[in-house]
Amino acid sequence: MSDQQPSHGQPQTPPPSQPEPQTRPEPDVEHPKPVPSEAELRRVATPATVRRAPKVSVFMAVGALVGIVVALVLVQLSAEDGTRGSDGAGFISFLDGLGSVRFLVGLALGVLGAFVGGAIAVLLDRRSGRTR
Repeated sequence: MSDQQPSHGQPQTPPPSQPEPQTRPEPDVEHPKPVPSEAELRRVATPATVRRAPKVSVFMAVGALVGIVVALVLVQLSAEDGTRGSDGAGFISFLDGLGSVRFLVGLALGVLGAFVGGAIAVLLDRRSGRTR
């Protein structure tokens, strides 16, 4: 009975497995590829040109930051001394009085700066694509 089926109370143990022989893949040593000579490399080589294209997103981000800084300087220089325009008790306090002027001029010049930065990147990209 022990050879036919195990009883329900005893766990079934698998028969001992025999280790399989390890087979290593043979390296490809049939025909090593010949190394070309310097003269052969010069004959078949084609000259390459490296094109250095600007990253448009970086130019646009820098243009926007420059526009915002210029806007803040312009608003600060054009503001009257001691004039606040509001007491800052509005719904969004930084947009009251001079804050709204700073925000709107900063937004406008930031967008304009982003466009100018993108235009400069496109011009530099066209210039880098020309053959000399």
